Order: sequence, then structure tokens, then C-alpha cells
Amino acid sequence: MTYHSNKDIHKECCQKESYYMENKENEGTPIVGKVTGLLLVVTPTRPIRLPLTTVLFKTPGIKIPQDGGITVQEDGEYFISFDGAFTPDTTTLPANPFYIFSVFTPNFSGTALVGAGTATLAELVCLRAGDTVYVTVTSNATLTSATGILVVAKVED
Repeated sequence: MTYHSNKDIHKECCQKESYYMENKENEGTPIVGKVTGLLLVVTPTRPIRLPLTTVLFKTPGIKIPQDGGITVQEDGEYFISFDGAFTPDTTTLPANPFYIFSVFTPNFSGTALVGAGTATLAELVCLRAGDTVYVTVTSNATLTSATGILVVAKVED
């Protein structure tokens, strides 16, 4: 079995040499965004977008859309990290409750690992300028709260 190096994957999904030629004045400037948000009630079986709109940290090259998440302004490989917490309504808990926190971009979707009221995900993903990273939560149980912190940081070559 042959495995491709991360460098091969990086070249395939992040063709950006011409971009760097045009934007040398921004070279070395970190691109990082960190947002948080809270939902007070999550209705069962309906995916709902977490309103991750409270800015904890933001550098140039990052925008925060009104409906939550982080929009990148440059092509490249990004580290995406999501940490969430939730509280189920124990008075209406179904026999087999499930809790799904999904992280989406235009070319990636991932499900956070969930356990004991927490959710976490970390991935390296190639993003294009204008791509938005956002999080949804779905459950078959009513949640009295769901919160999260989303971090998106550009990985330097």
C-alpha cells in the first residue's frame, strides 16, 4: 500500500504559488480567528447552526458572518478546532439519546467526537478565499444549552 506525503496532498488541494507572488506584503502575517456562541434551547431532530458570532480573537484575513462561523479571505491549508459543551434536558431524555456536532466547509464535513456533555474536533483542511467554517448541532433529545468555541488558523508552509 502506498501512502502520499502531506506535502503531496497540500500541493493537490492548495495550489497557491501565484497567489503568494501577488501578495508578498502579507507574507508572515498570521491568519487566525476564534469565536464562541451559545444556544439556550436545541429542538430535537432538527439540525441548527450554532451562532458562533462572539469574537474572541481575529486577525486580518478573517471575517465573522452574521449567522456564525469563520470566513477565510485567503486560499491555503487551515487548522480547524472545535470544542463544544451541551446539557440535555434530563426530564425528557429518550431511551437512546444522540448528540451530533458537525463542522462544515464547502469541501469538508466532519463530526465531532461526543462524550459526557462535550464535543471536540480538530482537522487540517484546505480552504479557498470566501469559504466559511460553521458548526451545526443535531440531537434526538432537547438540549437546554449548547455552546462551542471554533478556531481557524492558517498553517504556514
